Amino acid sequence: MDEEQTSLTFREYLQLERSRAVRHEYIAGELFEMGNLSPEHDAIAVNLSSGLQERLREGDWEVFMGEMILWVEAADVAYYPDVMVVCDPTDSDRDFKTRPILIIEVLSSDTVATDRQEKFRAYQKLPSLREYLLVHQDKVGIEVLRKNAQGNWTEEQLHAKDKLRLDSVPVTLTMAEIYDGVLLAERSL
Repeated sequence: MDEEQTSLTFREYLQLERSRAVRHEYIAGELFEMGNLSPEHDAIAVNLSSGLQERLREGDWEVFMGEMILWVEAADVAYYPDVMVVCDPTDSDRDFKTRPILIIEVLSSDTVATDRQEKFRAYQKLPSLREYLLVHQDKVGIEVLRKNAQGNWTEEQLHAKDKLRLDSVPVTLTMAEIYDGVLLAERSL
């Protein structure tokens, strides 16, 4: 951001973001450069997105991995979720999405607090969102947050021998599929 400019609108951010090589997240008019991803982070995100894409070929689902902006207008933020699924043909803007039913973030030591707190608070403002997954990259484990029929969020912890059964989309994935190609010291799948 220019020194003279103190705040950007979301539309100004979109225009700037199109012309930059480095991606930025947008939080209430300010831009924050995104850090580099580890090979483990990338492998897990690829495994999740390809597993979802493979199982959701039939239907109106769109799977996005890391390059699609999610605009949460109610929170005045825009993030690049590691993986998200949209199932709303009216959510058709080519530059960003606003109505995902599933969001997945792969945790790193640098992002764990932001993903669990700041992002989750923002994502909860999305009426469409049904599930939010926090996937560990340094150990086998997933935190599954689901919105129930009353609109409350519940949490389920998954470990190495568990299967990920999603409610937002008709998909089940094994931990072996999710962590395929990821070398972890304690991995025992």
